[in-house]
Amino acid sequence: MNNSIDNLAFIVGHYKSGSTWLLNLLSLHPWIRSISETHIFHHTLTASDFRSCTRMLFSGVPWSNGGVFNLVSYRLLNWSKPLLKKWRPGLALSPQDRPISLLDLSILDQFALKRTLLQSTSKEDYCQRFFRFLYDWSQPRGYLLEKSPKNIFYVPYIKSIFPKSKLILIYRDGRDVVVSDQFFKKDYLKKTWSFTESVTAWRRAMEAQISYTEKYDIFNCSYESLLSEGTTVIQKLLEFLELPADASIVQDLLQRSSFRSFTGRDPGQEDRRRFLRKGISGDWQNHFTEEDKKIFKELAGDMLIKLRYEKDMNW
Repeated sequence: MNNSIDNLAFIVGHYKSGSTWLLNLLSLHPWIRSISETHIFHHTLTASDFRSCTRMLFSGVPWSNGGVFNLVSYRLLNWSKPLLKKWRPGLALSPQDRPISLLDLSILDQFALKRTLLQSTSKEDYCQRFFRFLYDWSQPRGYLLEKSPKNIFYVPYIKSIFPKSKLILIYRDGRDVVVSDQFFKKDYLKKTWSFTESVTAWRRAMEAQISYTEKYDIFNCSYESLLSEGTTVIQKLLEFLELPADASIVQDLLQRSSFRSFTGRDPGQEDRRRFLRKGISGDWQNHFTEEDKKIFKELAGDMLIKLRYEKDMNW
C-alpha cells in the first residue's frame, strides 16, 4: 500500500494563540478539508504500542469527540445546527466547511480506520496510514489540514514522515496567552492552573518556533496581525499554500470565521464559560498585577523583545 501524501498541511502554533481560529478559517476554503487535535505525533512517540495509541485516538483526544459512545448526541447536535444559523452561523457550517471529527465517519469507516492502523509496521507507517485514510475519505481538492497544540515540538518528526507537507504557525503575545490559558483551565476545564508554568510553556514553544522556522520553511503570522491585517495575512498564507487567493475568497474566509460568526458576540464581549472567550489582543493589561509583570519579565521578558512585542523591559 502506498501511504505517501504530498498535500498535507499542519498548524503548529502554541495553544491559546489563535490556532483554532486559523483552522476554522482555512476549513472554509473550498480546496481544504481539515481535522482538529488528533495529537497523533505525540501519541505515536509516547504510547506503549499501537493499540494504546489507537485507543487514545478513538476516545481520548478532541478529534474523537469522546468516541462512539457519544455518536448519538453528536449527530443530534449536528442536526440541530441549522437552528443556530441566524445567531451563530459559525456553528451551523456544513461538514465540508468545518473540521472533520471521528464521529463524522460511519461506524464501518471507523472500524476500517482502526483496522488499518493496527496493521502498521512502524510509528511512521501509523501516521501515514492515518492521514492517507482521512485524505481518501475526505477527498480535498487541495490540502488535508491538521491542528494540534503540541505539533510545534514535533516539527522534525512531522517533516521526516511528510517531507512535502506545509507547516503553518500562528503565535501571540505571551501575556495574552497566559491570561487566556488561565480562564480556559480554571473556568472552562475546571482545572488547576499555574502562572509560572503557563509562562514557561509559552517560552518553550517560542524557542521551538524560532529554532524551526527557517530550517523547515514554516509560514509565520501573529494573532495580532490576523486581527488587524487579516486580508494581507490570509492572502500571503494562501500564496504560501499555492491556493486560490482572490479577494472574494479571502473576504469570505474572514467574514465567516469571525468571532461574531462563531460566538454571536462582538470581540471584547467576554464569556468565561466558552472556549472562545473574548477575541481581542492586549487583554493582559486588564488582569496582570505588578507581581505578574515581575514574574513574566524574569521568565520570558526577553522573548517578548525577540518577537517585537516590546522594545525593552519597561512595561
